[in-house]
Amino acid sequence: MLQLLKMNKPEIITLKKSEITDFASARNDLLKKTKSEWVLFLDSDEKLSDELKEEISELDTSGYSGFFIKRKIIFLGEEIGEDKVLRLGKRNTGKWARKVHETWKINGRIGILKNYIIHDTANNLHDYIGKINAYSDMHARENIKEGKRPSLCKILLFPKFKFIENLVAGRGVVFSLFQSFHSFLGWAKQWELQKD
Repeated sequence: MLQLLKMNKPEIITLKKSEITDFASARNDLLKKTKSEWVLFLDSDEKLSDELKEEISELDTSGYSGFFIKRKIIFLGEEIGEDKVLRLGKRNTGKWARKVHETWKINGRIGILKNYIIHDTANNLHDYIGKINAYSDMHARENIKEGKRPSLCKILLFPKFKFIENLVAGRGVVFSLFQSFHSFLGWAKQWELQKD
């Protein structure tokens, strides 16, 4: 179920992931329905820190079309690092692209906020394996749509690079292994879909 919530400045849109198979399309549909000038997107496994709420309520948006927000990544109850995502933006300045691992393509000046979204990626390994399986299906199909080609080299080497990338970023062995497995599944599933 998709849920729209109201806050002081932006409209907060929370995506309930279990029912979505095309994340960009779901986000774009909600962009069309919103009435607010500014929109903040969250996933169902994300929440705003109190500091971020305060920063947004006092934000001077003059001259900006959007803002990157840093995310603290929580995996099995432990903080394992951070990334940044473009989630706060003006409603009519861009669209979301890609069914999975989607990005908001906003035209204009983009800033970055100081405070964090909390991203609780997995409470247990069982659920996380299910998430990886579902996302790798979508990822394989999106690669086909984008004209990307699988190869044995990609199936064997990309997971190793993904493991090293996450390990070097300090995200721990278990998380790094799962991200490597996700990469392997995505390319292997695409190989299977296109082998005929």
